[in-house]
Amino acid sequence: MLKRFILYILVVFVVISCYNLKKPEKPSRVLSKKEMINIILDLRLLASANGSNQKILQDYGIYSEDYIYKKYKIDSATFAQNNDYYAFHLEDYDEIYNKVRDSLDALKEYYDQLVIEEAAIKRKNDSIKNLRKRDSIKNLKSGASKEIKLNLNGKPKLIEPVSDKTDPPL
Repeated sequence: MLKRFILYILVVFVVISCYNLKKPEKPSRVLSKKEMINIILDLRLLASANGSNQKILQDYGIYSEDYIYKKYKIDSATFAQNNDYYAFHLEDYDEIYNKVRDSLDALKEYYDQLVIEEAAIKRKNDSIKNLRKRDSIKNLKSGASKEIKLNLNGKPKLIEPVSDKTDPPL
């Protein structure tokens, strides 16, 4: 009985303590939802590229967060304040992330389609090369068979030695 009472008091205490969360102050420069979508989308794209090609990006002097801040003319504090502000307003934040997810899905579909198209073009080009190769092999075979017939009609030729050196005497 005492354990249940303590458990209920703890639950009430947690609910009451969470209820008094302070609403973050409105940033001095509020980014629009569209700007936040674009910033988060770019951050996600660069983060995925940074994971696989970090050395290449660094060789070109591209650091994902610095690049984004320069592109959108903001600083890290502005982004952090706006991110906190929108995170407190869950409906807006959910809308932003749904649009980011939809944009990433659309980009993935677009690039998947490009890969399929490139593979089809490569297959077509490879089949044309193989057809030309087969035709050239066919021509060589038909020409080689004539040579063999000619060689068989005449005296066989001796094979020329590879080097002029003779074996040392035993």
